[in-house]
Amino acid sequence: MFRKSVKPLVKVTGIILVGIFIMLSWRYFHAENFLNSSKKFFLDHPLIIIVVSVSYLSSFMLRAEAWRLYLGKKAKFISCLQGILLSLFVNHITPIKVGDAVRVGVLSWKEKDITPDISAHSVVVLRSLDMLFLMLFSMIGLVAFSKVFIFHLSLAVVLILGLSSLIGGFIVFKYCPHFVEKHILILRTNFKGWNFVYIFFLIGLSWAMEGAVLWGVTASLGDGLSIYKAIWANSITVGGQVFQITPGGISTYESVMTTALTSFGFPIKDGYMVALISHSYKFIFSYFVGILLLILSPALNIRQIHLFLRMRGRQK
Repeated sequence: MFRKSVKPLVKVTGIILVGIFIMLSWRYFHAENFLNSSKKFFLDHPLIIIVVSVSYLSSFMLRAEAWRLYLGKKAKFISCLQGILLSLFVNHITPIKVGDAVRVGVLSWKEKDITPDISAHSVVVLRSLDMLFLMLFSMIGLVAFSKVFIFHLSLAVVLILGLSSLIGGFIVFKYCPHFVEKHILILRTNFKGWNFVYIFFLIGLSWAMEGAVLWGVTASLGDGLSIYKAIWANSITVGGQVFQITPGGISTYESVMTTALTSFGFPIKDGYMVALISHSYKFIFSYFVGILLLILSPALNIRQIHLFLRMRGRQK
């Protein structure tokens, strides 16, 4: 019920962001400029591309370790990492975010001691923590960089989302009390002691490290965005991917990041170019690791991934 009520809002917002992207592309996209700027990032600064790639991959490794810790070390690290990277790959080839279904499927398929129910529970919890840190970094940045108007607007959005979540939680608890009690018990067990601190630290650090992509692109183009601003702009952009209606969030990513960068004084055409190149890098990375995993895992193929997605459809 809650998801159905939110879905139209997500779709409308996504369409608006697509429209903004089309206007930006019509006005500012020039193939020659894009190719020259891409060459600067991908070819002219090998040290930067190495630092960016190591940091970006490490961010997923940290999330995989946080996931393993949440499961009480019942799962192998490599299973968690494979699930996360394959979900990234699937999210970049489908118009909506269905990668979490792949995470659930891969973990419960590779780890026989973990049921699909527990796997799904852990994915929901870890994804919620991801969104919590993205919102936290976004809000801190809005205050630190004195974006007063945007801060007030964002605060209103957060309050609306928080209220909606409370209402949704109340509805679920009213009609499925045993289901809620069961998952709260699992949550309390897995967040016991220092495990809670470790998980929070790893997830927070992982999103900070992902900011290296934006830092690297701006550094290679000579605009030199500080790592703190890069973390903020990346966080608010990735958070905006909840409105994804195209493969990999094409248009949503560029529209939000361009807006974020122009708030730092970037000309619109430069902010748009940085968004295009950083998103291109993430696409290339997701395809590379996704195809590599499919090649290295003989039992895992597109048919298996399709089965995971069909299981998701039945669970709805």
